[in-house]
Amino acid sequence: MEAKFIGKAKLTKQGQLTLPQEARKDLKISAESEVYWYELNDVLLVVKDIVNPKDIFDLIMKKRKK
Repeated sequence: MEAKFIGKAKLTKQGQLTLPQEARKDLKISAESEVYWYELNDVLLVVKDIVNPKDIFDLIMKKRKK
C-alpha cells in the first residue's frame, strides 16, 4: 500500500473541513455519510467505518499487505 495524495483542505473559522471529491469518490462516501477521525503518532486518520482505536495500527498494516 502506498500513500496517495488526494488534495488539501483549509480549516474554516468554524472548524470545518471539506473532504476532497476524489477521496469521497474513491471511498464511496456520500453527502450524508459520517467519517471518523483518529490520531496516531501525530498523524490524523480519517476512516469511513468506526474501528476500535486499539485496532488502528493492525488495520493499517493489514491494508499494507494487500
